[in-house]
Amino acid sequence: MAELDGPEVALAAVDRLEEKLAGYHAYHATRADLLRRLGRSQKSRAAYDKAIELAGNTAEIAFLARRRDQLG
Repeated sequence: MAELDGPEVALAAVDRLEEKLAGYHAYHATRADLLRRLGRSQKSRAAYDKAIELAGNTAEIAFLARRRDQLG
């Protein structure tokens, strides 16, 4: 698994799935978390915003908004 190799490798693996998963909120949430781990707060925030836009219920939206709002 790419995550074992670190967030940079995992992000590259996730990014290769963009064409197939761009409409799925969990794809963007995963990217947001990996970007956060890499210290890329601005890109992470944008990915969280996209995940929130695509999320299907209020619980997911609230969770993702909390994660986004924790960014420095």
